[in-house]
Amino acid sequence: MIRLLPVPPDRLPAFCRGKGLDPSGATAYAAWQGERLLGWCAIGEGDPCPVLGLEAEDASLADGLLRAALFPRYRQGTKGYRFRRPPACPLPKGYTTAGEGALARLFAPCDQREEKSHE
Repeated sequence: MIRLLPVPPDRLPAFCRGKGLDPSGATAYAAWQGERLLGWCAIGEGDPCPVLGLEAEDASLADGLLRAALFPRYRQGTKGYRFRRPPACPLPKGYTTAGEGALARLFAPCDQREEKSHE
């Protein structure tokens, strides 16, 4: 089973430094299978939200890590995201890897679901 979890605050500074990132204001998620790290995503503060780093074994895992990291910022009102450096793994269609991407393109369909009556 794959577990996708936030990096705990007490481990975040060492985790970020181990990836060559500044931990100031960072949030990170990691995907684990047992004790094996399958991927990670770290973001910073701001709008557009900086994607500090992303590594994953495949595009689907990269998508899950990005969505896990970016969704709380979207819910807080952040409008965009920007990769600080090109992702080290392939991404599914829909992500903007050069320039600013819109978080609404990634999450708006979830917020705009309408309850349908089952008459």
